[in-house]
Amino acid sequence: MRMQYPLAVALLVLLAACAPTPVAQMRADAQSVHDETTKERLEARGAAFASIGDMTRAEQYFVAALKAGGDPKRLTERLLSACIADGRYPVALEYADDYLRNHPSDTDVRYAAASISAAMGENARAREGLEQVLTEKPDLADAHYALATVVHQDGDDPVRADLHYREYLRLDPKGPHAEAARSLLLKSVR
Repeated sequence: MRMQYPLAVALLVLLAACAPTPVAQMRADAQSVHDETTKERLEARGAAFASIGDMTRAEQYFVAALKAGGDPKRLTERLLSACIADGRYPVALEYADDYLRNHPSDTDVRYAAASISAAMGENARAREGLEQVLTEKPDLADAHYALATVVHQDGDDPVRADLHYREYLRLDPKGPHAEAARSLLLKSVR
């Protein structure tokens, strides 16, 4: 029996020596938290949630990645995708507007914002955005179609809508909207 007691004491001493001190444990815990909150890790988590359809959680992680210094363009595009997929157009538009305040020359995000505005029925805003996009990228066929559609919906300038439908057809004669564009021309074109 006496032999067991010194063995137990030796084991306790050995375990105590191997156990992290409270300070070491706090440092390890802090490092673990830091490793989990890097911009790359946060973005990866957002992408994982987006892939399973949890767009609200994806949005939260993308915002956290943005705050942690992640790439603003890529994360804004991911935020737009997540919010649009979830049908939350006003929130998507807020993210686009926030990004465009700091990156006003980003035509891709401006085009997305204009498209979101059109989907929300904010045609005046959509027109303004699409016109600016076409000033920067006049050969963007889909932007011509989108602008023509907004103008056509407003019904106040059929000639202008016709011009943009024709430009869409010139740039992408077999595009996904070609048949619809042809049907909306003032005078048919073959």
